[in-house]
Amino acid sequence: MVSSFHPPRISIARLTAYGGPAFGLGYLLFFLQFYFLKFATDVLLLAPAVIGVAMTVAKLWDAISDPLVGTWSDRTRSPLGRRRPWMFAGLPVMLLGFVALWTPPAGMPPAAVTAFCFVSLLVFYTGFTLYSVPHGSWGAELSDDPHQRTRAFALRQASWTIGLLLAFGAIQFARGLPAPAHDTALLALATGAAAVIFLALTPLLLREPAKNSSRGGAGFRAAWRDVMRSRHARILLLVWFIENLGVGVLGGLAPFVIEYSLGRPDLMGVLPGVYVVAGVISLPVWVMAARRFGKHATWLVSMGAGGAGFGATFFVGEGQIVAMAVALAIAGAGMGCGGALSSAVLADVIDADAVRTGERKEGTYTAALNFALKAGIAFSTGGVGVALGLIGFEPNAVQAESTVLALRQLFAGIPAVGFAIGALVFWRFDLPATRRTTGA
Repeated sequence: MVSSFHPPRISIARLTAYGGPAFGLGYLLFFLQFYFLKFATDVLLLAPAVIGVAMTVAKLWDAISDPLVGTWSDRTRSPLGRRRPWMFAGLPVMLLGFVALWTPPAGMPPAAVTAFCFVSLLVFYTGFTLYSVPHGSWGAELSDDPHQRTRAFALRQASWTIGLLLAFGAIQFARGLPAPAHDTALLALATGAAAVIFLALTPLLLREPAKNSSRGGAGFRAAWRDVMRSRHARILLLVWFIENLGVGVLGGLAPFVIEYSLGRPDLMGVLPGVYVVAGVISLPVWVMAARRFGKHATWLVSMGAGGAGFGATFFVGEGQIVAMAVALAIAGAGMGCGGALSSAVLADVIDADAVRTGERKEGTYTAALNFALKAGIAFSTGGVGVALGLIGFEPNAVQAESTVLALRQLFAGIPAVGFAIGALVFWRFDLPATRRTTGA
């Protein structure tokens, strides 16, 4: 039976205040994730395997800290609400870590530079968690209507991917700087400060719903026990881990594939931008499809598109720019859908948990989803650094033919397999709210 009650639409102003500034998060994260490994090897002259391991450990800390912040924010009671105090606290910490990462003191030996960068990564990811987990949790509280939440998460995903596009543009700019170490530090300071200012708009402009302020769960262990007992939560988390394990390769390997396989280092910021633009442009289509056919069917189709797009990059040879752009556009469209629908499906899982337990644990569930995402990216990012050493990669040198072939195999194969396995797992997801719906 379909209820005749429909919660009011979220206003454009409220949607924009929530999702619009998210590009700042996307910029900070992806500029670091997509460029720091290459900056560390080419400019700081650090061993790729060592810095890859450092990035993996820092990313794992990022994933581990999510559950703590998520559960604590669920249980926070303050005049500012549950989420806003954490978001305000995260902004200066995130900026400090981001700027420090690109400004290691001159004259330090390589081991000390590596340690400095590792600590900076830990600081950045701590601030990132303090802001991003409460922000993601807030989206599930904007409305009781699943479709309205899909709209909110789609706008957030669009803004997030615009941040990714800005990061690629900044990478393209940074590649041409005359004094890479000094000029990249100035770039990080200016863009990092701008991103944090925009991110402050969400907690400044929005107020949280008071109805959930005292429904945050009985405690850390009890809240996470509820998450792990939910079959639908377990499936969703596994799918999101697998998908991001594959797609995380894009960040680490794209600069190397574009330079050494495609032979166009001048397009290092442009071609991944095609991936991002396709993800943004396709979002309205995915939102309409999710409303018409259900989130379950829509996400399965998008996984097929993402896997096909990445797989096709293996067949792109040197100088075939158009073919690479088309393949990345298809892959970006597929991943853009997952970025929005994963959170929308999670909100449906949270609703089911609230019916069962009487508690609203948006922070705990959002932290679990973030943990799956970050763990997948952490393993793939660290794996890229190790893989570069294993396949014989030499920084700032002409690569052997076998090394170039291995780069193409990793870049195409890991994401394609990730999407395929993710689709097989998600096929068994049967929460009614994700199926085809009727009504406005």
